[in-house]
Amino acid sequence: MTRPIGFNHVECPHKTMIFHIKIPIFISIMLIVICCGQAKDLKNSNPSKAGFEEERLNRIDTMIQGCIDRKEVPGAVGILIKDGKIGYHKAFGWADIESKKPLKKDTLFRIASMSKLITTVAALQLFEKAEYNMYTELGSILPEFKEQTVLESWDGEKKAFVTQTAKKQIRMNQLFTHTSGIVYPIFTYKGRAGYMKEKIIDAFPGEDISLEENIKRLAGVPLAHEPGEGQTYGMNMDVLGRVIEVLDGRPFAKYMREELFRPLKMKDTGFAVPKNKWNRVSSVYTTKNGKLALFDESVFDEKAPNNKPEWWKRNPDKIALGGAGLISTAIDYALFLQMLINGGELDGKRILGRKTVNMISRGIHQSNPESSTASGLSVSVVTNSEKHLHPESQGSFNGGGYFYTSFWVDPKEKFIGILLSQINPGYSQLAENFKLMGYSALK
Repeated sequence: MTRPIGFNHVECPHKTMIFHIKIPIFISIMLIVICCGQAKDLKNSNPSKAGFEEERLNRIDTMIQGCIDRKEVPGAVGILIKDGKIGYHKAFGWADIESKKPLKKDTLFRIASMSKLITTVAALQLFEKAEYNMYTELGSILPEFKEQTVLESWDGEKKAFVTQTAKKQIRMNQLFTHTSGIVYPIFTYKGRAGYMKEKIIDAFPGEDISLEENIKRLAGVPLAHEPGEGQTYGMNMDVLGRVIEVLDGRPFAKYMREELFRPLKMKDTGFAVPKNKWNRVSSVYTTKNGKLALFDESVFDEKAPNNKPEWWKRNPDKIALGGAGLISTAIDYALFLQMLINGGELDGKRILGRKTVNMISRGIHQSNPESSTASGLSVSVVTNSEKHLHPESQGSFNGGGYFYTSFWVDPKEKFIGILLSQINPGYSQLAENFKLMGYSALK
């Protein structure tokens, strides 16, 4: 299987036109700079100047292509950044296998739970404005959460929850660390039938329900445990999206556009995709009988009308899911992560304060005392590098998404890695090997 090879520079869509017009060299150069320019704090570079050994980076090409040839993934985009310099940015394989559409560096991906860190940053902007503090009761912002119940069991005969009244209130800090007890209905086993019956939208929203109504439905089902007394991966960042709407006044999606995506020049990131970019959205695949097949949305919704999750064609200002709803590209997400590496700003645009950024990578909650990692604010953090049998430095943090997307940030090395594909379930070791080989290529 052939692959489209990536380049280590940004491609200029108008470069052919520039070279065919007879104009002074200085003006030509200026046009090229304007056309191909990007963030000053994120520069294209050759591998050596970026701090990598080129020969070792080349191993990554072979590894990724091998995963595609073995049909582990349909394709992938990888990007490696050191000290604000892009040393590796390539695309391999297919955005759509059936039509033989090659995957490109600007292909649009459903980044799923990689949305969580972006929503976290947005919520921290309001934290910096003292709209709430980390011990603020969620119910004081969203009254529907004032009275909560905790799940004891599910009565299959009566088809009803058996609950008790929660003794504690959910506090804001628990949303950031998934310790609130709020569930993800689709990923819940205990009492799943009851949660699914409430028709809470946790993925692929339509336009028939608002974010306000969706979060009210979520507030009406039992918590998995008492707030602060356990850790359950749940719709916490979706709740943060509603918190932002209430405290700021703008629709959540609009807030994100105006306060994050535009200032960071994340021109291809959002909860919806303009019609003129629909052809850039990658198809999503799954593994069936050892072969790649189109992902079936009925995994989430048995009444799904088709097999392509296309919520991104709809208006996001009515409902946008901060925990899983974003579409983005590798370079856009790199801009966002570079802002964090820079201590909260990019190209002179201040998004967060430096000390607030530092809060993200603190090991705030540790479920297992023997573990070398802990939960930071919506990310996993390396808290004991001496016991960590991986190359990340102390304080490195990472995250991923349902459709086989992942990232890491190593503040000590000022090193960023992003690997994007579109498959679930994904059984490949591609993401782990990409990280290992990226670290091994550092000078």
